[in-house]
Amino acid sequence: MIPALFDSLAWACAFALCVPGLRRRPAYAAAAVFAIVALLWLPVGGTSLLGVFRGAVGAASVTTAATLAALLCARCACECVFPRGKRALVAALAAVAGLAFYPPALGLGAIDPYAWGYGGAVMPLAAGAVALAAAATGRWVTAGALTAGLAAWRLQLLESTNLWDYLIDPLLVSGGLIWLVVCIWRGKSAKRAG
Repeated sequence: MIPALFDSLAWACAFALCVPGLRRRPAYAAAAVFAIVALLWLPVGGTSLLGVFRGAVGAASVTTAATLAALLCARCACECVFPRGKRALVAALAAVAGLAFYPPALGLGAIDPYAWGYGGAVMPLAAGAVALAAAATGRWVTAGALTAGLAAWRLQLLESTNLWDYLIDPLLVSGGLIWLVVCIWRGKSAKRAG
């Protein structure tokens, strides 16, 4: 039940970011999140909308949920929660992790990085080191998201026992890649205009 509730909140935050008129209105944002959670549990053809999303994309990672919640808070309450300049680190980490992880995990190459998430100390130590580096540089959302992912993995709160599933997922990687492409595009457009 915890993984389904967790996924509901992650998807609700993602869809709430698309709702117009929530800027500087935290009460409306909270109402939108709860309404979307309710809609996700409506039955559709023998399953729920949440089941459809989980079947299409998979379960959300803890990092994705924390990032989406921080983005929603920044949009609705205060930009200081997750400043635009610090979002690039999350996008870059997600994109690099996804590009380094998914192709080999899908069979492109002799190394299977997905297997690294099942045991050993290297993966948790690496994620912890990135979290500490993020905290030391004031990137609290990144540090908090990674720490929450490590804690949830240690407590086995989600269905998977693999650390990778707590840290990244296709939604986070796709969002990171799109964010970086948009930032590069805007930078080139600004150079041409200026």
